[in-house]
Formats: sequence, C-alpha cells, structure tokens
Amino acid sequence: MVDLLRQHRLSGRRFEPQEFVEGGRRVAVGIAVTDPHWSGTAEVYKVFTFAEGDEEIVLLEDMPDRDAAVATLGD
Repeated sequence: MVDLLRQHRLSGRRFEPQEFVEGGRRVAVGIAVTDPHWSGTAEVYKVFTFAEGDEEIVLLEDMPDRDAAVATLGD
C-alpha cells in the first residue's frame, strides 16, 4: 500500500482530506484527489473501522459517495 501511494505521489497525484465523520468505532473520511493529467478533482470516501478499545484499524472500506459512507457508521 505504501509503495502504491508513493507511486501515485511521484506521478503527481495528491490526496487531501476534506471531511471526517465519526460514528462509534468507525470514521468516514472524504478525500479530494487531484492529478495533473485530470481536468478536475475526484472525491472518494473511505470508512475506517477500529478494533474495540484499540487504535488498530481492522477494516478499510471504499464507498461510492458520502451518503453511503455516513450510512455505514450506523451499522
């Protein structure tokens, strides 16, 4: 994963967190993604699930949009 992000960065892609929404052991993160080869910015959402009573991430989910990301926080 680190190598993939490094490759993206070297090719000019940038990731900027835009929003954090917490819900229990989960956090939804909205990220703006830019690339010099694109004409605009893409927005992606990730949901991180943490182990109970721990800082360890046990699940990382890709979400199609903000509504889906926030909806998973209540699961």
